[in-house]
Amino acid sequence: MSLDNDKRKQALAALKREFPSIKGGDELAVMDIPEPEWLIPDLLPVGLTVLAGARKLGKSYLLMQFARQIIEEGKDVFYYAGEDTYHLHKLRQRQTGLQHTDAYQFIAGRIEHYSRAENFYVDVSKTVSTFPFKAVFIDVMEHCLKPNAVKDYSYYMNEVKRWSELANRLGIALVMTTHTGKNAQQYYPDPLDHVIGSTGITSAADWILVMQKSEDGRGAMLHSEGKMAAAKTFSLVKKNNIFYEIDGLEKERLIQRKAAQNEIYEYVISNPGAKQVDIAKELNMDTGNVSRNCKKLISSDYIYLNGGGGYYATPDNPDKSDKIDP
Repeated sequence: MSLDNDKRKQALAALKREFPSIKGGDELAVMDIPEPEWLIPDLLPVGLTVLAGARKLGKSYLLMQFARQIIEEGKDVFYYAGEDTYHLHKLRQRQTGLQHTDAYQFIAGRIEHYSRAENFYVDVSKTVSTFPFKAVFIDVMEHCLKPNAVKDYSYYMNEVKRWSELANRLGIALVMTTHTGKNAQQYYPDPLDHVIGSTGITSAADWILVMQKSEDGRGAMLHSEGKMAAAKTFSLVKKNNIFYEIDGLEKERLIQRKAAQNEIYEYVISNPGAKQVDIAKELNMDTGNVSRNCKKLISSDYIYLNGGGGYYATPDNPDKSDKIDP
């Protein structure tokens, strides 16, 4: 069915009177739409963020680092630490350098009003309506989702969506942590593949953060993606051998690690029989890093270790140092 121009305009006007939410491309073009608001660029936007990762990988520590950064920007944070004790939470606060301040409010353990999943949504709504927290952390997600015998796509989609709508309506960053599935300690090319309920969560949440082991097994990384910006992957390094903290983009760290392997390889070619301590001293590298890089070079058949503890370039191995895989 086609309409002449006047009838078309009349029909379109009638349609919009009946359905005011329908907008045209011409209207969208002149709309003044603000850019998404970020509390932490590329990591924590206003809306619902789901932080996933294997058990004991350090999700709670990462949240407390986020809290510290948000508070330093002059905003208030509320943290529901459902699996913590006061002793453990105090220890983590000290370890992460989270200052003693009333800008940080928390609950440790499943107590009082936050003890039942059925009431959790109402409790959080009242908390943020009573006091203007800019960020709310819920650790862990399972404590606030309604119990259900079947936890399929529809379940996660409906449960998570209402929390996203709440966060966007209140203009806050709402973060929920969740565990990953079996074999979560291994590396996944697509980090979302091992997030429990990932399809429903990805569809409903505004932003996803996934902590997992790095591809080369030398540390961990934080994958960040969602509806607001391009995906990025950050390198995580251990702080005081206790928790991980962000150390730049993973791709940049991979380049640096590859450069270190190249440097060691070239040194061994020029200095046959060099020992680990010699390499570390001459190249001004940490002995642990030298050890890891040498193991990688050995496994890739660039060098070998003789019985006396010296490293040698593998015989008849063509110079392919520019192709060393980090």
